[in-house]
Amino acid sequence: MRRVGTETLERDGITTKAQSDATKCVHAGEDRHGKAAPITTEIAQTSVFVLPSVEELRKLTDGSSSAFMYTRYANPTTEAAEQKIAALEGAGGCVVTASGQAATLCTILALCQAGDEIVSMLDLYGGTLSLFEKVFSRYGVTVKFVPFQELHSIEKYFTSRTRLLFLETPTNPTLRCVDLKALAEVARKHSARIVVDNTFATPILQKPLELGADVSIHSATKYLGGHSDLSAGAVACNGDMAEKIREMRKISGGALDPGASYLLIRGLKTLELRVERACKNAMQIAQALERNSKVARVLYPGLASHAAHELARRQMKDFGMMMAIEVRGGGEAAERFIDGLKLWYLAASLGGVESTVSYPVLSSHVNMPEEKLRLMDVSPATVRLSVGIEDPADLIADLEQSLARC
Repeated sequence: MRRVGTETLERDGITTKAQSDATKCVHAGEDRHGKAAPITTEIAQTSVFVLPSVEELRKLTDGSSSAFMYTRYANPTTEAAEQKIAALEGAGGCVVTASGQAATLCTILALCQAGDEIVSMLDLYGGTLSLFEKVFSRYGVTVKFVPFQELHSIEKYFTSRTRLLFLETPTNPTLRCVDLKALAEVARKHSARIVVDNTFATPILQKPLELGADVSIHSATKYLGGHSDLSAGAVACNGDMAEKIREMRKISGGALDPGASYLLIRGLKTLELRVERACKNAMQIAQALERNSKVARVLYPGLASHAAHELARRQMKDFGMMMAIEVRGGGEAAERFIDGLKLWYLAASLGGVESTVSYPVLSSHVNMPEEKLRLMDVSPATVRLSVGIEDPADLIADLEQSLARC
């Protein structure tokens, strides 16, 4: 019997040693020992499940049955993906959703209500900022945004109505990092929950729950899926929060299709391998770009020049697969650089096996006021790079040939 979210595996009364993330990627949520069964999780491609009797239906309604009834409520394929992510995050439970936005939506709906306040970093993915500003503000939930430069004095933003602290580290797109342990301690003093967007790091590199967070959120569209072929989100947490979030997913309709859940499971099996390779590539690329005269700055936590280098070394297993650069010559040079690439793709998303670049001022942070962009250290010269698993020499050569034309 596998205990989801723990470090042990029990079978026939015998407890084995803690498993590595690489093993969890392959086996968590999919134990088939002693069974005649397919080696991969089957796709329960159905919207509804039949029940054997009215008595079983009665048990479902009072919570005493674990039978499946309706895919919007739960599905065995999706459940296997949830168990795998929970094991990787060291969580008691996980809720998979139709997108990263849906994951954030269901989490906030479960943990906040009208009149509550959220203290949040300003440095967030643009979609999260929009969700906070354009949706929750309409329903009585106030979000106080804290500029990165003021995080050291974040406590002044908390009040008796603060219910949640929302963090993202490393940040999108400029790879800033925050001290999760220290900020979690501040939130706990005010009885606030701590939610962390862990998309850029993945549970392979960073485990927010071990650092004091209550909830770890992912856009599973990115690294967890890893092949640019699905849209999904995930929320890993402990205690009764998972069931509260699951209830919000059921009510709001944010369930993931079982076919996409199958793709997510497939992607998770190679997550550790992909992250390891992409991290190695990213370090080589960052070092090469730091030497390039056409690049004003390289924002990558693995470089000693990065302000959060020591924090990232302490908080993360490796320095990640994302970076940003500032191209000398401003926006026009940045656009020429992007258009001159022959191997890297221009794409709004990230985290696939292929290397991509994005242009934040026209994608993730489009139409954002100049003052906010300044506080987030984003300019028209900023280009975000998502490093894939190709040969690093080929990736560097392509970047250098395009920069040479700027």
